[in-house]
Amino acid sequence: MILACQVISEESKIGSLIVLLKDVEKSFTGITESFSSLRNKLELLPPGVLIIGSHTQMDSRKEKAHPGGFLFTKFASSSQTLFDLFPDSFGSRLHERNKESPKAMKHLNKLFPNKISIQLPQDEALLTSWKQQLDRDVETLKAKSNIGSIRTFLNRSAIECNDLEELFIKDQSLTNENVDKIVGYAVSYHLKHNKVETSKDGKLIITSGSLKHGLDMLQSIHSDNKSSKKSLKDVATENEFEKRLLADVIPPNDIGVTFDDIGALENVKETLKELVMLPLQRPELFCKGQLTKPCKGILLFGPPGTGKTMLAKAVATEAGANFINISMSSITSKWFGEGEKYVKAVFSLASKISPSVIFIDEVDSMLGRRENPGEHEAMRKMKNEFMVNWDGLRTKDKERVLVLGATNRPFDLDEAVIRRFPRRLMVNLPDASNREKILKVILAKEELGQDTDLESLANMTDGYSGSDLKNLCVTAAHYPIREILEKEKKEKNVAKSEGRPEPALHGSEDVRPLSLDDFKSAHEQVCASVSSDSANMNELVQWNDL
Repeated sequence: MILACQVISEESKIGSLIVLLKDVEKSFTGITESFSSLRNKLELLPPGVLIIGSHTQMDSRKEKAHPGGFLFTKFASSSQTLFDLFPDSFGSRLHERNKESPKAMKHLNKLFPNKISIQLPQDEALLTSWKQQLDRDVETLKAKSNIGSIRTFLNRSAIECNDLEELFIKDQSLTNENVDKIVGYAVSYHLKHNKVETSKDGKLIITSGSLKHGLDMLQSIHSDNKSSKKSLKDVATENEFEKRLLADVIPPNDIGVTFDDIGALENVKETLKELVMLPLQRPELFCKGQLTKPCKGILLFGPPGTGKTMLAKAVATEAGANFINISMSSITSKWFGEGEKYVKAVFSLASKISPSVIFIDEVDSMLGRRENPGEHEAMRKMKNEFMVNWDGLRTKDKERVLVLGATNRPFDLDEAVIRRFPRRLMVNLPDASNREKILKVILAKEELGQDTDLESLANMTDGYSGSDLKNLCVTAAHYPIREILEKEKKEKNVAKSEGRPEPALHGSEDVRPLSLDDFKSAHEQVCASVSSDSANMNELVQWNDL
């Protein structure tokens, strides 16, 4: 409160000043300064300072007659000081206003002798007009706040908009993240469609029209996200099998994996963008002729831990497709014949919520060779039903449904299943340059020491998969924490021996950056999970060369 008095005193030197204290009884709650010092500060306030306090009547018995009001008091050199009316314990008593509310209000009434009660209009037409005016005031406040947020961000980014006031955003309150996106979209649009202009101090000049385009982009993205979530809830399921499978559908915005989260594998990512994302996002480009029909099946195969599952998630996210993760537990049943119904429901549901990606991890365990002598008849029927719905007589060519399989044993798949995977992409172990890219992605948010050389770290991890590199980095990240714990233990023992109280525990800011020695020590504990010379790797390479 003392600081507020200082600000009021400085501002009042310019001219007359009006100060609004919203919920005035709360303004004096929990004051820790001595009231005598506050009294001295208030006595020094110059003439022409008007303090308006607002108070909402919480007493339900008086709510209709006195819903709220404004209290006025004026301070001048000869005016009564603020706390002449208050005992020194008023602050603590007011804090317990549930018990002392009548007494506190008595003091406030003495402090603010001029009181105006604002009551709701009794006439229904006037009440409607009053509520509409309140709504307009709220919209105006939102618009001014949004313009202020955008102006602050533009100034911080060395950007000017001379007609910013024409941008009237009244239907939402923009967060800092939203403002960042709007300005980003606006700058991109402006540079693409307008001549670059700069001010005298070198700031980029954009128009409110570009900002309006950025706002429209943000709103369209949000509406798409809402419609995606709403559409999944509103899908009309035909039977209980579709209804149960609907719970396993993941909207693209909930997956949270993009191609930027995957280091290396540039060739595989480019192929997936061409085969999967483009047909799902731009189906009109693939309607002409027979050779440009969208691919209905892609197989990702390779050794374990190379990022096959992450690639599938990134495909669904980037393409904006619903993700249906299929496993044996989701389509099998103890009742004979229901397995085939679940399989049929997978494709009928995928068609309703298209574009969609049906992902089968470890696809060899589900769609393996049918001539296996120990296989049950029900399993063979499920495989047949899956292939018929995947690519059969009733399959529609224009349906945006993709079956994406991942396996490290492609040679165990049934020949008919392999035929339905027209594109088969091998996700191999990364080489040194790709390992360096993977390490950059994994360690992007970590604090590294100056001696940490990712190139040398990539060279000493020959044969490591992406998963192995992640485990290596996790192990290395624990070494600085162990040092902190050892240091705390020693400090505790020293303090105990000297009879001093235990020292405070260290925080995250005390953890040192990761050094190259940490990774070398972790390298001794974490080895490659797959040998490049193993029989399985040789089989994968040979199968890929077929």
